Amino acid sequence: MNSYFILEPEQVVADDLSHAIRAHDPKAIVRQFRSVDDVLVALQFITPKAVLANRDPSGFHVTALGQTLIAGGIPYAFLGAARENGMDGIKVLASPFTETTVAALLRDLSRSAGKSGR
Repeated sequence: MNSYFILEPEQVVADDLSHAIRAHDPKAIVRQFRSVDDVLVALQFITPKAVLANRDPSGFHVTALGQTLIAGGIPYAFLGAARENGMDGIKVLASPFTETTVAALLRDLSRSAGKSGR
């Protein structure tokens, strides 16, 4: 069973994203987190198929979370503005998102798993 992590402080956004992920992968286990520290703890026990984070992409690769995801080969993407998508290989789920855009992002992350760590 696939597991996904969402790092998002807004409950409504996290719930909508969870629903969209399950529309793409009905048996998915989607875990929601409000803080980076909680995600880092969970990563000690669970390796998700992907992590979607509401974080600033610039400099993310040198943060504790970024380094952990890269070292573990865990694909990740950011929630944010479409203009950030593709910059330096950054994957961004632009807001507002739909089930279709979430499914496309998850397919893209799945394809890139292990290639670049993103």
